[in-house]
Amino acid sequence: MDARAREAAETSGPGLPLAVRELLAGGVAGGVAKTAVAPLERVKILFQTRRAEFHGSGLIGSFRTIYRTEGLLGFYRGNGASVARIVPYAALHYMAYEEYRRWIILGFPNVEQGPVLDLVAGSIAGGTAVICTYPLDLVRTKLAYQVKGAVSVGFRESKPSEQVYKGIMDCVKTIYRQNGLKGIYRGMAPSLYGIFPYSGLKFYFYEKMKSHVPEEHRKGSSPFVIQPCG
Repeated sequence: MDARAREAAETSGPGLPLAVRELLAGGVAGGVAKTAVAPLERVKILFQTRRAEFHGSGLIGSFRTIYRTEGLLGFYRGNGASVARIVPYAALHYMAYEEYRRWIILGFPNVEQGPVLDLVAGSIAGGTAVICTYPLDLVRTKLAYQVKGAVSVGFRESKPSEQVYKGIMDCVKTIYRQNGLKGIYRGMAPSLYGIFPYSGLKFYFYEKMKSHVPEEHRKGSSPFVIQPCG
């Protein structure tokens, strides 16, 4: 069976539609992965935003600071928004790639399959996922930046006037009230600049690796084999 026939067969196969399976696989995998690395993600954001209380602390010292000031739940501050973002992001990213790739293959029979096709479909899919989920990415960063109890322990950078968000919806409403729709999408352009080459290359190598999987192991297993989700 050639590639174009296989694309059509997968779309009309038995059970759940292929697009639904791709959404479920990408979403569940993304949510589990983000929760597993949430403590490292929290420390990374605090390092990037250069909060004074984390200067020179190092990884272990930062973990101790978070645990001392916020307890165990402090490692997962902002993770709710992160999971709320990554589930649709990973699902859309993977599904959009497969759909864009399938549309190109079925709609333009003369297009040669190879790295250019994978790069184009992957890049557009990455941009689509970012545009659809960026507000939650912004909320996740703002929530993870907050350090509960920072004022009371005398950290230099935390001021009584610092914005404190009570949760995801409070953060969205506050940003929208202060800056409108533009504020919710602030910083999206640099994200798009980064996702286009990243996503394109990721799916290019994904297809390269998948091509080395024996055909008998691929039957009935797509889209769960070697699934990338960023």
